[in-house]
Amino acid sequence: MIRLVVFDFLGTLGDYDPAGPRRVFERLKEFNLPVSEEKTAGRLAEVLPECLSCAGDWPEFADRIIQKLGIVLEADRREALAAFLGKKPAYRLFGDAGEATKLPQRKAILTLSPKFAIANISELRHFEIFSPDVAGAAKPDPAAFLAVLEKMKADPEETAMVGDSLENDILPAQSLGIKPILLDRDDKIKGVKPPVVKIKSLKELKKYL
Repeated sequence: MIRLVVFDFLGTLGDYDPAGPRRVFERLKEFNLPVSEEKTAGRLAEVLPECLSCAGDWPEFADRIIQKLGIVLEADRREALAAFLGKKPAYRLFGDAGEATKLPQRKAILTLSPKFAIANISELRHFEIFSPDVAGAAKPDPAAFLAVLEKMKADPEETAMVGDSLENDILPAQSLGIKPILLDRDDKIKGVKPPVVKIKSLKELKKYL
């Protein structure tokens, strides 16, 4: 019986919010900064994911954006930008993520994304989030998966891993005896064989648990 379901985040439960760069750009305009709309808006879309993945909190995220764009911003305005970013989710959930939130099993997220950026998504409040700094290791290192099992007090045979990457999610989990469930929405990954279960939507997940 599966008692714990561990999810990848990016590509599985959600993705970067495409409106994020536009909101940040609008905030920068409020500061009357000399930025070109086309150039800055496009550049933001490029640097936001990298800045977010490397940051430890919202102030550091704001600092990294400012540095990447080569903008000079006073301390109080940097704090205001950080506060703004913290109120606006950097990610959006996929439409079928609700199927995961409704599962009766205990739920965790093992992700390369920073915990602070995911923790403010209200729909994920019942998920235990393991980012690299929390787990002490990053996928595909098996140590990251073992950290989740230890923290959640679960055995591999009663745990399922749901992710969209064979290399980062499925194969490491399978090597530890965790039930591997591959989410392949576009049916691009061929040659998948048991014990790996392949699904095209999280709506299919419940019947394999």
